[in-house]
Amino acid sequence: MRKAWGILLLLPLAGALYALWSQPVQLWGRPEKNVTWELAQAPPERLQEVYTRAHPAVLRIDGPEGSRGTGFFYREGLVLTAYHVVAEGGPYTLVLSNQKRATATLLGFAEPMDLAILATEARAPALLSLETQRRPQVGEAVLHIGNGRNQFIAPRYGRITRLFVDPSPFLPQGLVGTSLPLSPGDSGGPVLDLEGKVVGVAVAIGQTEEGFRSFFTPLLGRGQVLTEMEGGKRSYWPYLGLRGPRGLTPELARELGLPPGGVLVGEVVPGGAAHRAGLRGLETGGVPDVILEVNGVPVNSFEELLREVRKRQVGDRITLKVRRGSQVFQVEATLAPFPGR
Repeated sequence: MRKAWGILLLLPLAGALYALWSQPVQLWGRPEKNVTWELAQAPPERLQEVYTRAHPAVLRIDGPEGSRGTGFFYREGLVLTAYHVVAEGGPYTLVLSNQKRATATLLGFAEPMDLAILATEARAPALLSLETQRRPQVGEAVLHIGNGRNQFIAPRYGRITRLFVDPSPFLPQGLVGTSLPLSPGDSGGPVLDLEGKVVGVAVAIGQTEEGFRSFFTPLLGRGQVLTEMEGGKRSYWPYLGLRGPRGLTPELARELGLPPGGVLVGEVVPGGAAHRAGLRGLETGGVPDVILEVNGVPVNSFEELLREVRKRQVGDRITLKVRRGSQVFQVEATLAPFPGR
């Protein structure tokens, strides 16, 4: 395999895989020395005991199309999960550890952190404690409980390999890398330490230069964010509202009869920022517009475009330099949540 990344969010493959990317991405930092990777899957006896105590609090989240991922009770009536598990909307059905089913509603979320809270009237079989104060440590043994590989609330053992990395512009920043052998369906599951406290929520897996890795959003310092979500706050990533944008490579440019460089917008989603700014996409039946710059910064791939957009907030105005046929012009766009969310 070439030195490239494949990152995917951990939704079930049978249930509309949320996203899959394979672009070269540089990980930040280097793995610390003296970490015995070969021991990563050796389940410490204490973690096996943690699983026995903790797994009744874990559940499966189903949507209309079937299983979506994992969540867990941390307070009576409240379930923490990954935002992308619930982003496509409800109704949501919780399958509890005792096999009972219950309905749930989306209470609040923080899309930039990939965290969400569901509210339910179901009684929790158990509750997990959240660790928002202690910093995770490289080499630390951890346990994940989830629903990957069609296994119901099953344990996975591993170790922390990297702290606070940014593996892809498609993912939250400041993730923690691990050797946990996760798979689609595990997203939203708790990552627990030897004390049985939840240090993070699983969000992605990927093939890296170091081999397979999985990633979780850490809860360190996120106590206020959780409190705000419990109060109903919903925070979004900013979007232009495009589907299928891609870099205008020399090969693609020759095919379309355009100068190379920039990002071909693909489809412009109705109601989105790009649509309101007047950009034209494949839906017009002609050659889509090409975005050349964002606030004066050249962009030549979807990743570069996304990285520039996500430096801003919903409601911010940005200036796009656009090529339409032989014309080059500037247009302002007001960033917004993805249409329909």
